[in-house]
Parts: sequence; C-alpha cells; structure tokens
Amino acid sequence: MKQFLLMTLVSLVFIACSSDKKPATESKEATVKSMTTAPVDERDKKTEELKKAPQLTLEQMRLLLPQELDSAKEKNYLASTQFGYGLASVEYPKSKSRSIKVTLYDCAGESGSVNYFENYWNHLNVQNQTESEFMKTIDFEGEKAVQTYKKDMNLSTLTFVIRGRLVIMMEGKNISPEELESAAKKLHAKIA
Repeated sequence: MKQFLLMTLVSLVFIACSSDKKPATESKEATVKSMTTAPVDERDKKTEELKKAPQLTLEQMRLLLPQELDSAKEKNYLASTQFGYGLASVEYPKSKSRSIKVTLYDCAGESGSVNYFENYWNHLNVQNQTESEFMKTIDFEGEKAVQTYKKDMNLSTLTFVIRGRLVIMMEGKNISPEELESAAKKLHAKIA
C-alpha cells in the first residue's frame, strides 16, 4: 500500500510541477518538444478522444491483469480511481531478487489524458544513452514503446499503450531489457 501511495504522490507532483513552468524554461521545452513529439493537432485530437472515453471500473481493470505472467504468480494487487483516472498495479516475483511489476493506467477522462502524456507520449522519440543507462523509443507490437535500463541497479522498464488509452508500465528488477520485452509481449497478447 505504501508503494501505491508513493507512486500516486510522485504522479501528482509531476502533474503539479508541469503546470508551474517559468517562461524561459517554456521556450526551451517548446523547442525540445517540437522535435520530439507529434504536431499539436495530433496531441489535441488525442486529448479530446481520451477526455470523452468512459473510465474503466475497478473490476474491469482487475480482469485485464493476469494472475500469472511469465511463469510468476501475482502478488500485491492494488487498484484505485480516486485521482480521476484508473490505476491498477501488481507484482510478479520470479525469485527473491527478481520481479516484474506491472502498472496499468486507464487514461480516460480529464486527469487520465494528462497521465497519458506524462507517462507515455512525452517520452516518445527521445534517445539518451550513457555507459550506465539508456532510454529509447522502440517498435513494439506494431506501436511505439519507451524502453529504459539502469545498469547499476539492473532495472529495466518498458512503457507502451494498448487499446489506444491503456498505458502499461512494466518494471523489471534484475531483469534484462530483452527478458522484460518478452514478458511484455505475453501481457500484450492477453490484454490486446
């Protein structure tokens, strides 16, 4: 429960901080965003589409996440709609030191559309690589996904969208990016 509250608070901080930018920062960010995101009309169209979509219920979100993934049984399932968007999270421990955590965001509604851009859209077409980590956009099941890896922590993440509105964020502790992508394909097949 503490992890869920922490994750929710972090999301709210990101949303709050994104609305309180200084003008000098805005011009720099506008330049970067114009190079890394789709045209504004696409963004506006997607925003309106998400705002009009009905939010999933807790029961519907529960049915989307499997009880077993990549030979690991679920643990610590949490779900909420209290912040204006649906959120469901579950862990799949593979061993004491290896696990996959899946967080599903239903990005329907006003708050959901903000979440869609914060967790997925704004990270597309960004590439960053150092000796110890990387972040890149990859092709995944016919769409785009954001893949990250932190070598010193052996932490992989993969963020992708299903059904045009469900942002899936997978995090693999002591899981390689390739192994996490393989598990993500299995999850995608079950939800899509």
